[in-house]
Amino acid sequence: MNETQKLTKELATRINRLVNIPLINEQNEQIFFEFVVGTLLEMLFDEIDLQLL
Repeated sequence: MNETQKLTKELATRINRLVNIPLINEQNEQIFFEFVVGTLLEMLFDEIDLQLL
């Protein structure tokens, strides 16, 4: 697991503790938040890379 994946999992876990989506179990919430956080981090890191060029 690389650093970005670790950061994604940690941030998603923290968000999952704070937010409860009704009718969705915790495991599926975690997967959803990991997807959202991972996508946002990827976009952020891509933007940072573009600005550094």
